[in-house]
Amino acid sequence: MRHWLALIILFYTFLNFLIGRQIYGLLKVNKFVFWPVFIILAASPMLGRFGVKALGLIGNFWIVFFYYAAFVAVLGLIVKHKPVIIGCYVIIFLAILYGYGHAKDIQIAHYDLKLPRVAQELHIVMLADIHLDQDKDKGYVAKMVRQINALNPDLVFLVGDIFDDRDVNLLYQEKETFKQIKSQYGVYGVLGNHEYYTGHLDEILKIFKEANIRILRDEVTETAGLYIVGREDASRRQRKPLTDLLKGVDRAKPIILLDHQPVALNEAEQAGVNLQLSGHTHRGQFFPNQLITHRIYEDDYGYLSKGGLQVIVSSGYGTWGPPVRIGTQSEIVDIKINR
Repeated sequence: MRHWLALIILFYTFLNFLIGRQIYGLLKVNKFVFWPVFIILAASPMLGRFGVKALGLIGNFWIVFFYYAAFVAVLGLIVKHKPVIIGCYVIIFLAILYGYGHAKDIQIAHYDLKLPRVAQELHIVMLADIHLDQDKDKGYVAKMVRQINALNPDLVFLVGDIFDDRDVNLLYQEKETFKQIKSQYGVYGVLGNHEYYTGHLDEILKIFKEANIRILRDEVTETAGLYIVGREDASRRQRKPLTDLLKGVDRAKPIILLDHQPVALNEAEQAGVNLQLSGHTHRGQFFPNQLITHRIYEDDYGYLSKGGLQVIVSSGYGTWGPPVRIGTQSEIVDIKINR
């Protein structure tokens, strides 16, 4: 593991050197000013993760800039035409500027589904990957709650990566705001991988409970004439098999599965799950990462019908790391369940 980490850091350093050399050649500024500033920018993603908060947001933007600039730096080894390289960097800056604004534009993704044996028509609102952290705008949760309530849901599902910060006080401050979510049959959720990264899982669970969000951890509950199954995140090796969770359920009622990552679809189908709701992928968040997530997951975004199983994967309400979306959409999933 350490060898891989060392190789990644070495590769990152090398690509940053190519980028820095290329930009320096374009700007022709004082090298004693340019290189210290560039090194700080290149190191900002890591410095931000180690507690230098002032560099956290800069580091998030640098990740996107580096991602695209690395291609331009490699291109510059072949193409020596200066206006082409300058044009590429202008496009990168415009794309990041667009992506920053676009990430804040929350769309409603509508789905009309039929589930077997459903007792009544239901209106479900599902959000994935809220990623509440210190870099989110003031009023981020309040805006989200208003958008949820405007849809007047019967059920609200939060399918993981709700909270993503080491300072659990941030979540505590938003507890009363979360409590304002209005739903006839309640708010249910599951954990994602990022809740475990915070190091404060017990406190997080306590706050969720106080905020009237019921987190299901390898649990089954019954409401509104259907079963809701919440699984531990797939990163937890000790999570229970679905067959164990579904022992004793009344198969005359539909089963909805909340699983943060869109994995184990075969297991869900074979276990008789009717609808699985997931997130995690962000659909790659910025282009062309969706080409990668599409290869990794059987369903990385949107709707999939698999035998008797229906799957909806959300691209996420928020963003992780860079507050930028290019070629993907921030969304709330609005599901109408018909008889």
